[in-house]
Amino acid sequence: MFKVKQLAVGGFDHNFSYLVVAENGDAVLIDPTGDVETIRAAVAAAGAITPRWILLTHGHLDHWEALGEAQIFFAAPVAAHPCCQAEAGHRLRNGEKLPFGDGFIEAIFTPGHSRDSVCYRLSDDSALFTGDTLFVGCVGFCRSKEMFDSLTRRIIPLNDNLMVYSGHDYGSVPCRTLGEEKRSNPYLRCPSLEDFKQEMKKLV
Repeated sequence: MFKVKQLAVGGFDHNFSYLVVAENGDAVLIDPTGDVETIRAAVAAAGAITPRWILLTHGHLDHWEALGEAQIFFAAPVAAHPCCQAEAGHRLRNGEKLPFGDGFIEAIFTPGHSRDSVCYRLSDDSALFTGDTLFVGCVGFCRSKEMFDSLTRRIIPLNDNLMVYSGHDYGSVPCRTLGEEKRSNPYLRCPSLEDFKQEMKKLV
């Protein structure tokens, strides 16, 4: 069992950072950015935890601008896509399962918004951290074909029960299940690439 703390850290544009804690005290920090004091307070409130990983969903600066400061109080290896511009000691492989608690966190490469985009799935299928790949009701600005392929081949096949935790607070609610996204998110309902391209024209 894992506990997810969604942190509204402000940042460039209503950014979220995440602190995830396993039953045995293992902890990961995802996309440290924005108000580092909010992150610090969440780490302190979590009690006796063991930092295991700092995970980056992609290399855009607004998702890791607090990385250096966060490493002072959350000392853990940084993991990211091999193409990520941020300094990361662990370069991920698609489908790699990072040990975490009694389970793992799976890295799922989802190019589209950026070529180094990664989503992270908890092994108990309780959460999916999507960065700027998938928002509540929307997707990130992207290269259409790459994003369409990522969504249809790597996101849509996943468990409906996964709670989607994105990188920005852009939706009607802060988070929602993947099943709900499949039913209501127009970008997940496009039957073809051409339909997806037409839907993308609505993004401003």
